Amino acid sequence: MEQIISESERADFDGLWKDAIKRFLPQLIMRTLPDLYYDVDFTREPEFLSQELRDTIQRPIADSHNPPLFVDELIKLFMKDGRTEWVLFHIEIQGSGGKDISFRMHLYYCLIFAHHRRIPVGLAILTRPRPKGEKTGIFAAEQYGTRISYEYNCFEVYNLNDEELLNSDNPFDLMFYAVKKTANVREENKFAQLLTLTRQLASKGWNEEDRRDIFNFIVRAVNLRDVELRQKFTRVIEEGEEGDGDKMTLSFVEEYFLNKGLNQGIAVGEARGEKRGEARGEARGEKRGEARGEARGRREANLETARRLRAMGLSDSDISKATDLPIEEFANL
Repeated sequence: MEQIISESERADFDGLWKDAIKRFLPQLIMRTLPDLYYDVDFTREPEFLSQELRDTIQRPIADSHNPPLFVDELIKLFMKDGRTEWVLFHIEIQGSGGKDISFRMHLYYCLIFAHHRRIPVGLAILTRPRPKGEKTGIFAAEQYGTRISYEYNCFEVYNLNDEELLNSDNPFDLMFYAVKKTANVREENKFAQLLTLTRQLASKGWNEEDRRDIFNFIVRAVNLRDVELRQKFTRVIEEGEEGDGDKMTLSFVEEYFLNKGLNQGIAVGEARGEKRGEARGEARGEKRGEARGEARGRREANLETARRLRAMGLSDSDISKATDLPIEEFANL
């Protein structure tokens, strides 16, 4: 099967989680720290402070060759209790890589406390098991009678029950399931899980906007790269699986794949075609050559776009609309 791995498709997991946290913060807190959830006043908009901390805490120029240390997310939550107006909520998302998570959680705690003079509520969301022997949930150190101990909350996604996640009414559980079940698996397994997740999403009573945003997270987390399996998934969405006619009428699903295919095909086709046309026109050094080169470049761009859209399973009529080409011109591609 043909594999496509482009820069635009590389999983931006930092952005993936940041978007999800901002979009479904109350649901995340409800799932991971229910005691905190019931004390937060969600009628007041939370303030996201990670960028502020990043701008304030800078390493010296002499140390610029080392990677910067920035929290994944730092959020100011307003409380119902008048005695405690607000608390800081520090979240780190960690897979199987990275250095000692407990050491980093303590380091981030020090940075946060030094800047805000507040003890944060710390939460590490662990999507994969940590290396053998690495302690989680606590950082402890001792030297000549000086002792340091910092405890934080750990939420182990990989230990959650699959059935509970799929049947939950909390949107974050479906996203946790996507991350748990599609890490380091074959494309065929990703395809199967993507179908399972989409069917579960279709059965939920969430509003259209919520389901669309959850689906966008799921697709990016699953990161299905195989072209043929993408085509198959689109066919199942539009027509149902063979023999059952079970069509999932989710407009945001069809819109996602249509827009993704159009944008990717058009961009690549135009870039290649126009580049060829410009090169030929410049080589001839004549206005006529430039004009012909540009015209040919535009046609090649459209043909390249048509070829890619066809590979993604779009109909000839949709391709013709997207490229302004008669169907006869790309029918034999």
